Amino acid sequence: MSNSDVLQLFRKIAREQSGIQLLNIYKGLPITHETNIVSVGVAEIQVPGNRSHVACLYYQGESYLRSKDLPFIVHTKVKSLNLEHNYAVLSDFEAVRDNIGMRTQIRVETGSSLIATVQFKNSAFEFKTPMADISANGASVYFEDYIFPFRICQPETELTMHIPIPDFVSKKIMARAPRTTAPLRLLPSNQDGDIHITASGRVVAVRPEPQNKRYRLSVQLYFKDISRMVILQYISHRQAEIIKDLRVFADNLYNSKK
Repeated sequence: MSNSDVLQLFRKIAREQSGIQLLNIYKGLPITHETNIVSVGVAEIQVPGNRSHVACLYYQGESYLRSKDLPFIVHTKVKSLNLEHNYAVLSDFEAVRDNIGMRTQIRVETGSSLIATVQFKNSAFEFKTPMADISANGASVYFEDYIFPFRICQPETELTMHIPIPDFVSKKIMARAPRTTAPLRLLPSNQDGDIHITASGRVVAVRPEPQNKRYRLSVQLYFKDISRMVILQYISHRQAEIIKDLRVFADNLYNSKK
């Protein structure tokens, strides 16, 4: 479908005020905003936003559009932003696959603090790798390109991953549910109190990132019940951190443009 065809659909949505949803992924967390199309130009549309979502648009320079009147999800680029009146001008529309933003599990970026240990099946080597993100059924890690093990790392390759979860997670769990104290003590920990989770899994995808001279390895992991509880608590904590980080980023952005 051409750009002009997509714009025709946008004109219908604007005329009927049936609404449209902006979707962005900020540090792994889906951020959505329900809005309306206020005008449709020759090659762009104008939509109101809120501070947090305008900050997302500024941070990423793109967004995804969903509506009951669109037969597909539309990827768009940010042409301009008006911080004073909280609106965005979007252009360069492209239909994309319909599973954008449809994850059944929340996946959050871990930041630079978590270093996982990966061991592939039939290999004696262990690799220390920074984690990119984590969910209740998987994770992604980074390999520097010069150490990436091409021969033993392909989709469907089985592996074992060891993940250190910070001490504050276990303290939160035990504070909220004292009965879990004994099971948590069955998980290995180091002198700093971090819980070490071990999970088996398989490689799902390998994506080169030549601009960063690294590979992103996505894996499916099979967490046991106690380990899953710890992972879910960590994800909840990271969600709160990411939302707070977005608010701070939005405040700084708006203050810098005054």
